[in-house]
Amino acid sequence: MRLLLIDHGRCDPAASRAHRVRAALGRDGAVVAVCGPSSVPRLEDTDEGTFGIHLHDIAAASHRFLDAVRDGSAGALLAAIPGLSPRLLGSVRETARQLIAEAVDATDPDAVFVMHAGILADLAVETGVPVAVHVCPADLDAAAASRGMRKLVARALGSSEVLVAADEAVAGRLREGWVEADAAAPVVVWPLDDLCAARIASACRLAVDRRRGA
Repeated sequence: MRLLLIDHGRCDPAASRAHRVRAALGRDGAVVAVCGPSSVPRLEDTDEGTFGIHLHDIAAASHRFLDAVRDGSAGALLAAIPGLSPRLLGSVRETARQLIAEAVDATDPDAVFVMHAGILADLAVETGVPVAVHVCPADLDAAAASRGMRKLVARALGSSEVLVAADEAVAGRLREGWVEADAAAPVVVWPLDDLCAARIASACRLAVDRRRGA
């Protein structure tokens, strides 16, 4: 199975969560690429299968966003994005869209697994590849801070094949206020950690099956 992992946290090779999960999936036979924010400009990125979204130059237009990009955590990025100006948000989206499209074109994944419900989930759905999204409480809190971001994230969640909630409370919030009940993807519950590779593979297989109508 070919998979693309997209994380909203820094995805620099080796040390990042996405690459640890990638290695675990690889040991189980999956061919996995990684895409997400990177401290390394794309032209300097020599790790095959890594598609880094370098946001530092764009982020220089906003001190808060630059601090979030330098922090490197998904939480910092998700919390900062709703406060961006429409122009800056558009630049971030276009930069990320290009890298995600490049990753999909280069790797032809069977499914995409997105860590966190944020701006990159919406862009993953745009690729047309079956998508599974993992959702944490802070993801929904950050998206709810802006009407536009809430709409964008809700659209991504409603268009995904599988939703994975970090806990039962998040599952309840998804069903009650973020996705339409009659069109909702199945919601499974498990935490995102370094031991979740098998569960990610299972969620991606389910996403593929749902797309095929199985």
